[in-house]
Amino acid sequence: VLLDVQMPASPGFLEWMDKTLRFKSYARECVLRGSLDKIHPEKTVFAYHPHGATSFGFTVNGLFDTSFVNKSKRLFFVIDDFLRYGNPVFRFFCDLYRTDTRDIRGASKKTLNEAMAKGTNIALTLGGFEEATVCETGKDRVVVKSRKGIIKYCLKYGYRIHPVYSFGEDETYYYAGGFTDCRLWLNTFKIPTVAFFGNPYCFLLPRREARVLTYIGDAIECPKLENASNEDVDKWHKLYVEGLLALFNAKKAEAGRPDAVLELF
Repeated sequence: VLLDVQMPASPGFLEWMDKTLRFKSYARECVLRGSLDKIHPEKTVFAYHPHGATSFGFTVNGLFDTSFVNKSKRLFFVIDDFLRYGNPVFRFFCDLYRTDTRDIRGASKKTLNEAMAKGTNIALTLGGFEEATVCETGKDRVVVKSRKGIIKYCLKYGYRIHPVYSFGEDETYYYAGGFTDCRLWLNTFKIPTVAFFGNPYCFLLPRREARVLTYIGDAIECPKLENASNEDVDKWHKLYVEGLLALFNAKKAEAGRPDAVLELF
């Protein structure tokens, strides 16, 4: 932590970002669609894909989508622990966002266990920064093959998990590709290896031409298994991956990518 100061919460911050600033209007189109009417107020995980450079779909069609946030009795957006608490500027905005019914928390076992024991809904980018590494403009890629930890938590607490996919996340920036295996290897040492360029006036900002359509898929209903075996985890992880693929294939034409293929890493 670089600056251990907690800012006071601002309950109106979310609505100001969504309704007044109209954050979604930054890009050409930002919309949240899918199984919105099937969202449960408790004991639900929303697993967003792909991460991209800055998780734009997760941010605009999740974090700052008032209608989505209000469907949960209590909702935690779980992000990288250092990003949440180690960056003073980012921490300032996260603290403003916090209320009794929503928060942005660092990813840790303690956070997940405490939140899920109380039935708090969780939203996260499942592929992490490895998914940012494999991102390439014009391609649909997710890191999911080894992402079984959240499934184990869902089984432990009897949660349902929705796959969530943002078409157009790859359009938010231009990405430098190549050397994917090497860069993923470096990721194992917590070294970010993504190079990207966005808005020509400020390369860190996304491209305004991007069209980000985020779809919430049908939930996978995990049974409560406090001591789930590896076989149990593998079984329900397989069902999650199948659900993600089904969502992608069902919505790709509507999203303007009828011939797209989802690549799994």
